[in-house]
Amino acid sequence: MQNLLSNVLVNNGYKCQVTSRIKSFESVKEKISRKVEKGIACKKLSDITDIAGIRIIFYLESDKKKFISDLYKELTPQNLKLFERHKEMGYLSTHVIAMFGSKRLMLGEYKKYKGLQCEIQLTSALYHAWAEIEHDIFYKPDESMTKRQQQAVRNLKKDLKEAMVDHIQKASDLLESVVEKVRNIKINKT
Repeated sequence: MQNLLSNVLVNNGYKCQVTSRIKSFESVKEKISRKVEKGIACKKLSDITDIAGIRIIFYLESDKKKFISDLYKELTPQNLKLFERHKEMGYLSTHVIAMFGSKRLMLGEYKKYKGLQCEIQLTSALYHAWAEIEHDIFYKPDESMTKRQQQAVRNLKKDLKEAMVDHIQKASDLLESVVEKVRNIKINKT
């Protein structure tokens, strides 16, 4: 999947960063346990959509949207599931669950991937930086904290969420606007 995505990115001139990972056996076991605790059946590996994960970090939100359109040219709609992910802290990304279609699976190098899914996370550089910081600080709460400490952490999360709305989203919008204006200036040579 990463090779296919890389070809789409290169052939269409996207400026981005691509990272990928395969979940460890231990992480898969933990994910299955969490699903079972929530009452979600998980009987086969194809029930887990993110064993393989790829994150594509675009400079701009608009590039992310254009890439989705290009992705539909490579994989059919029945092999792509898209959903927007808005986290409590203001993080925004598009997640794509993708699998190879029947035509690709007829090729020898793809047969072994039949039925397997890959999660592709699409985000912008600003939102990615935000998500990494937020994840490192707040993802796994410290069970040993007192109620007072927990409240202090909740207050800090609230402050960060407000900063996200007040600054990061506005910065993203401004960046889009500046890039568009520079493109127009270059086209018009004025």
